[in-house]
Amino acid sequence: MWGIKCTKCGLITIQPQPSADEITEMYAEQYFTTADKKTHHGEHDYITSTAQADYSPIINSFKKYVSHGNFLEIGCATGSLLVQLRNSGFNVTGIEISEFAANTAREKHGLNIINASFNSQLIGNELPLNHFDAIYLGDVLEHFTNPIEALEDMHKILKKGGYVFAEVPTTLNLISSRLAFVYYRLSGKKMTMTLPPYHLTEFFPASLRKSFKRAGFEKSIIKQYCKHPKTIPLRHSFIENAAKLMLQYPNYFLTKYFGILGDRMTGIAKK
Repeated sequence: MWGIKCTKCGLITIQPQPSADEITEMYAEQYFTTADKKTHHGEHDYITSTAQADYSPIINSFKKYVSHGNFLEIGCATGSLLVQLRNSGFNVTGIEISEFAANTAREKHGLNIINASFNSQLIGNELPLNHFDAIYLGDVLEHFTNPIEALEDMHKILKKGGYVFAEVPTTLNLISSRLAFVYYRLSGKKMTMTLPPYHLTEFFPASLRKSFKRAGFEKSIIKQYCKHPKTIPLRHSFIENAAKLMLQYPNYFLTKYFGILGDRMTGIAKK
């Protein structure tokens, strides 16, 4: 697989894209129940790591924009966040591609979950037009084969004045990643993926902002964050890991104090 950058919006997508069946298979039961330090799950499996999570900080951040109403989470997994949103007074709905996770959310929490991929066929049917006050995607937008089309569909089901909150990783924005690409380009070497292609799109702050605009959103805010060096995954050679760790320290403080070069960001867009 290789990455292709769009000259209009700056989005980087992997090619060839996996099929719909391959994407569904990636998020089978094992994705949620297996712990592996070599993957993004780390020390604990997904269900264990989210079961006791405190989502009050992110819910409080939502309430700065939307205090109540109809709330949709796309890629809600087993529904941990939706439960706390419901307890905070929101009328919640979830969409989850994994049958295992959707059933767990329904049976364990009694949540309204649509077991499907988010697509245009749901718009105006299971998902009414101009209905939702807020939509949240936590590490989900980068999994879409066509994120701008998905944002256009979200625009249709949001009420006027509603918000979409999209959290995405942006690891290529880091100092270490930028230097690594310069090295690989000059040396003629190729970087290989050690994980399945969960992330189909790589965002930068500018490309996320342009994606919101192309989808019809009135205005957007991009907030950047950076993982503390002690929490970053180290999956490559000793030299590569050492360089990445060393560069993460100045990167962390640049992001913290100047809001640049983050490895994560939240996009907030208003209809």
